[in-house]
Amino acid sequence: MTGLPLVTTTSRSTFRRCPQKWVWRFEDGLTQKGETADALWFGTGVHEALAKWYLRGARRGPRPADTFDNWCSNEMREIRASREEWEDQAKYEDALELGIAMLDNYIQEYGADDNWDIVAIEQPFKIRVTWHGKPVALFMSTWDGVYRDRKDGKLYLLEHKTASQITLPYLALDDQAGVYLAVAEQWLKTKNIMRQNEHIAGIMYNFLRKTMGDDRDRNEGGAYLNKDGSVSKKQPPPPFVRNLVERGPGESRTQMERLANEVAVMNAVRDGTIPVTKSTTKDCTWCEFFYVCTLHERGSTTAFNEYVRHGFTKKNPFDRYQKSAG
Repeated sequence: MTGLPLVTTTSRSTFRRCPQKWVWRFEDGLTQKGETADALWFGTGVHEALAKWYLRGARRGPRPADTFDNWCSNEMREIRASREEWEDQAKYEDALELGIAMLDNYIQEYGADDNWDIVAIEQPFKIRVTWHGKPVALFMSTWDGVYRDRKDGKLYLLEHKTASQITLPYLALDDQAGVYLAVAEQWLKTKNIMRQNEHIAGIMYNFLRKTMGDDRDRNEGGAYLNKDGSVSKKQPPPPFVRNLVERGPGESRTQMERLANEVAVMNAVRDGTIPVTKSTTKDCTWCEFFYVCTLHERGSTTAFNEYVRHGFTKKNPFDRYQKSAG
C-alpha cells in the first residue's frame, strides 16, 4: 500500500471547503506559526478523556476531568518549552478550565452509562480506497467506539462531538461517521467480535456543548429554577445531547463510494488534470490563510513568498495519523 496519497477526515473536509486551502495545508504542509488553542486541540483532549473513561464492558476508568487536566498540562508544557514567548497561554488555560467543568458535568449527567457494554474504543485504522477497481489513496482516521446496548442487544457506533452549538438535522447525511461505521463493522467481524450476519444498527452521536454549565437548581423535568423555586424563563440550551441515527448497509456503501469519488477529484488536482479552485465566502476571514490568499489573489509572488516564510512553518500534516493508524 506504499506510494498512495494519504487522506484523513480533516483533509477531506478541508478539500470540500476550499481546494486551495487544502493544497497549502495538506500538500505544501504549511502550518501557521504560534497556532492558538483551537477546536481541534480542545476536541482531541476531550476524546482522550472519554477514551480512557469508557473501558471494555461495563468497566470505567479514571475521572475524565483528571485525564483532560493531565493531557492539557502535558501539551502546554511542550508548547512552553518550544517557544521563547507564548502570548496565547491564557487561551489554553481557559480551554483547560472549560474542559474540566464540561467533563465533570458530563459524569454528573450520565454517570457510568450502565446500559453501554463497550466492545471497542478509540480504534485507529488505515484502509485502501479504490476507485473503479484501482487503488487511489490510503484513508486514515480513528473511530471513537462501539457499544452494545443492554436494553435492546444491538450494536451502535459511538461518535463523540464537542461544539459551541449543537445542530442535529445534518446527521442523517453525515458521511464522516458513515465511513467509520462501515470500517468498524468490518474490523469487528475480522476480530470475531461481531457475527458475520450482524450489522451495526446506527450511530449514537454524543454531543458535549462548550459551556461551563449552570449551577442553578433544576426540577424533576430538568428545568432550571429561580431562587424562589419557580421555573426560570431563561433556560439555556442543553449542555449534552445524545442523538441516535439509524444506518443500514446501503448507506455505508453509498458513503464509501462518495469517499472514493472525492479522492479521485483530489488526485486530479494533485496531478494537474483539473485546476486548483478557491471557495471565497465571508467565512474566509476566519481562515489562517486569509492574508496569504489576498496576496495570492493580487499575484504578488514576492510578497506572498515572504509572508509564508515569516508566518508559516512546514510540517507533515499526517504525522499523528501515521503514528497511530494500524
